[in-house]
Amino acid sequence: MSYFSQFYGVEVRDSIVKEFTNSRGEVDDMMAGLHEIRVRKAEKEYDLRDLARKVKMARLAGGRS
Repeated sequence: MSYFSQFYGVEVRDSIVKEFTNSRGEVDDMMAGLHEIRVRKAEKEYDLRDLARKVKMARLAGGRS
């Protein structure tokens, strides 16, 4: 189920579309688009591999003290 937010002009992933779809199958365009943008921003801001590396290094450094 691919969805394009008309309000924000972004392609919204299926998992987000499901969260903002009502019982009649209607998608809340603004909420779905906004959530997609926020998730994309978080993904860029918090590169999970980089974060895992930083956590591991912090644990190693803390263990030596």
